[in-house]
Amino acid sequence: MSGKRRLLLIDSSDSARTILFKEISAEAPDLDIIACGSGKEALTAVKRFEFEIITTGISLPDTDGYQLIEQIRLTPKNKDTAIFVVSGDTDTRVVGAGMEDTDAVTAYFDKAEGHKSLVNFILNYLGTRNDFPVKVLYVDKSATSTAITTSILDRNNIEYQHFREASEALDFLRQNQAENDGDTSIDVLITDLTLSGNMNGFELIQAVRNDLELDYLALPVLLMTIEPGEDERTDFTGIFGAGTNDFITKPVDEIDLLARLRTLVNVKRQSEALNP
Repeated sequence: MSGKRRLLLIDSSDSARTILFKEISAEAPDLDIIACGSGKEALTAVKRFEFEIITTGISLPDTDGYQLIEQIRLTPKNKDTAIFVVSGDTDTRVVGAGMEDTDAVTAYFDKAEGHKSLVNFILNYLGTRNDFPVKVLYVDKSATSTAITTSILDRNNIEYQHFREASEALDFLRQNQAENDGDTSIDVLITDLTLSGNMNGFELIQAVRNDLELDYLALPVLLMTIEPGEDERTDFTGIFGAGTNDFITKPVDEIDLLARLRTLVNVKRQSEALNP
């Protein structure tokens, strides 16, 4: 998504919209929030702006919530936007004819849980909560590369653990899983392709995916590679076949690294929000 991050709140209740607007604005002041009380207002907004999240109730004064979602999915700017249905009757929902539930609705939220839970749910999905510090596991044997990367992490107050060998990183992750009921508190694994010891970066990633059973959502992986030579090609098959989410070339650019980390952390945050 380019430009400012936006959230669309669709609710027929003036008081509900006001409460959500104020509480989310207080937690995420840089987030552009648009609140609508009808389907007509919402359609005008989705045609004009691209949103990161849209929340809507089922009963609106001028349309059914599911019919509105169907129309939103037809707009170029929001055909893939995350849409949350907020309702007190999600178990007996009826999806509009011709609309695939799994494709149209990202998640259902029971309004009985209260507006504070909904605010937390939205902010966790967006990855904007300050009480969720970023934790990185960084594996690299190169002193030069390590100095560059850790200086970037330090400057941006990103917590990290650094190891030179894959075996050390795997031992750390196993201990971390033991302390977190099989999950991991690490947000992103950054690994170079060339490591000390008997395992390379590909083998480390495969061990994380297969042996530790941490998938693309549970532990996103950013692989560091060198820029291919003039007559060489990047091995995309090997990179993504190993289980990598994304890759970055060295020497690492700070803005590029932070952007990729931000994206990968959001991948994990969104997964946690949808699978609490």
